[in-house]
Amino acid sequence: MRFTVNRKVMLEHLKTMVSLVPKTNTFPELKGFLIEANEDDGHLYLTANNMEAAIQRKFITGIEEGGFFVIDARTLISILFHLNGDEVVFEKGDRGGVKISTPKCTFTMSVLDGELFPRPNIPFPDSTVKVAGMKKLYNKTSGATSKDTTHILNGIHIEVLPNSITATGCDARCIAAAAHQMDCGGSMDFTLPKASLSYLVSAAGDEELEVGKSGNFIIFMKEGMLFSAKRLAKEYVNTNMILDSLKTVYEAKLEFKDFKEQVQYASDMSAMGVECSYVRLDFEENCISLTTGNDVGSGTYSVDAVKIGGESGRSFYYPSVMLKDLFKTVDGTMILRLDARGYLLVFNRTDKYLITPITSAAVEKQNKKYEEQMKKARGETADKSAKKTRSAKKAA
Repeated sequence: MRFTVNRKVMLEHLKTMVSLVPKTNTFPELKGFLIEANEDDGHLYLTANNMEAAIQRKFITGIEEGGFFVIDARTLISILFHLNGDEVVFEKGDRGGVKISTPKCTFTMSVLDGELFPRPNIPFPDSTVKVAGMKKLYNKTSGATSKDTTHILNGIHIEVLPNSITATGCDARCIAAAAHQMDCGGSMDFTLPKASLSYLVSAAGDEELEVGKSGNFIIFMKEGMLFSAKRLAKEYVNTNMILDSLKTVYEAKLEFKDFKEQVQYASDMSAMGVECSYVRLDFEENCISLTTGNDVGSGTYSVDAVKIGGESGRSFYYPSVMLKDLFKTVDGTMILRLDARGYLLVFNRTDKYLITPITSAAVEKQNKKYEEQMKKARGETADKSAKKTRSAKKAA
């Protein structure tokens, strides 16, 4: 087996695939790339598979003799990164090792038999629709997914309609929904694990893709790339029903930059205590005030807002982390709607972010903890002062 490849082209392809490769696994072949040189069609095929998702990329290169092998993924990337020159020659010897060489450098690597690699089943779907902007949709919604990888809410739900794609993430405390307008040529919906979607966007970014279903798998395709992932079979939560159930009691318009700046100030203050404190939002006539306090101190901040409807004077507490996360989803001029229960919906023309409030019991518990911490700190300060006074009198 022998082929010559452009080093930069191969490296860039592999870098988009490596996030899918497990760093640790009982089976060493899963920690590697399957490298296949097909002398019949002139393509070099690169494959990675972690049994939940798989990707195959191909490109034309100079193949003298075909063959295949499995090589440790991260080692190969490191070798290609450190080699100089444009062209790299791969040559597999009779004893199973592979030489990777340029005119000035040669590496000899142990490899595994390509027959051991679990080749992914990537069937061609019966019908497909078009999608694009998947990286932007992932970035706007992935922060709202559950950390429990066994739960349906660890997934991101994708709904494709003839003229738009919507991605939704939800962890039962917040909802993030983002849309991308385009001609999709049909309708489809599915839920993919957050990790699987991250592998896809690493490889394809925001490029246009064909996507279809085949059994329990979702298949994404573009020129030179096939990606498949197991979809989550359980039905995703009906977030539209939750959003439609909100009863608005206050509505205002405000600007992304102004709101983000004040939330950042409040979040910085909230992080200074023994634990991250909650932030109280006061919904007023011409502004929204943000207040937080802990065992270190307190701060109040204000952002201008144009009230559109409802009544001012309500207050609710929210986690500072979720307040910051809403800016990953919504930007520009935003509308803020408050539900009587404290549910806070922030949205623009295409994107939405819903936060649920902290219960009064949780706020009281945290305030009590801060009071105890401050009493303890005052006591320790008094003890130190008394000890210092006694030492001074004894010295006199």
